[in-house]
Amino acid sequence: MEDQYKRINQETGKPFEQGYQDATGRVFLRYLSRHGNDGYYLEEWKKDVETYKKKLKELNANHD
Repeated sequence: MEDQYKRINQETGKPFEQGYQDATGRVFLRYLSRHGNDGYYLEEWKKDVETYKKKLKELNANHD
């Protein structure tokens, strides 16, 4: 995926990374390969850490 189409995290100045938790408690899971109306990749966020970990398990992925 090209970084130019990833939305930038205002705190880091870089694209969002898997496992990032925002001020509301949502956890960033991944960028999807489809673009939204704004031109950026669509994003998948989970409502909390527990839901995030469950989805990671489903995807058979590992978080560093």
